Amino acid sequence: MSPEPEELLQEAISMHQSSKFDKCIKAAEKAHKKFQKSGQIDRAVEALRVMGDCTLNAHNLKKAQTIYENLHREGIKIDNYWYQSAAKWGLGQVALRRLDYSTAVQLFEQGLTLARTTADAWYTAWNAMGLASAYRGTGRLEEARSLLEEAVYNFRKTNQSKYVQWAEKSLTEIGGEIQSGPPVEMQPYLCPMCGSRFNVEQAKKLRKGKLVTCEYCGTAIC
Repeated sequence: MSPEPEELLQEAISMHQSSKFDKCIKAAEKAHKKFQKSGQIDRAVEALRVMGDCTLNAHNLKKAQTIYENLHREGIKIDNYWYQSAAKWGLGQVALRRLDYSTAVQLFEQGLTLARTTADAWYTAWNAMGLASAYRGTGRLEEARSLLEEAVYNFRKTNQSKYVQWAEKSLTEIGGEIQSGPPVEMQPYLCPMCGSRFNVEQAKKLRKGKLVTCEYCGTAIC
């Protein structure tokens, strides 16, 4: 007997938490198809969200963008701001990883507005965190600092102490940049998840398209 879609979805979530992203994608895809076939639209959309997050972490940005765009459309169809906000966060992450800070600003601003509309602390925090990095990438440090403070507040509301620490670390870095002036490079290399600045050697590798792992949060990007 083949697994039920809910079992497949939970398997996908477990694989995601274990950083087994390829297995996560396969399980989420199967769950998505089964939920669609049985008419469980809300659960199909949730499977799509998990699929997008796993694909993002597997460094397949083109496919992740397509999935998040689909997630946004489905979120509109079911009139669910939470999924729309999740999709904007994912698309913003894709833009951050491409160092397209101006596009990331637009996407995270939209995601943050949607999350605030529903008073959702989770995606308010994550979109605020992403928008702070995008603002920081364009030199808007004071605005970035305000957003990180909002992220800290909302992560605390959801008892996410690890992410509170991420946001607070970025706040410390930004505080130093505001006092001394930003570094000379016009486009800083920042971890898309925690916002930490990559060091000089890591930045050189990223310019060459090589895989780099954030020394603070462990996120790998290329």
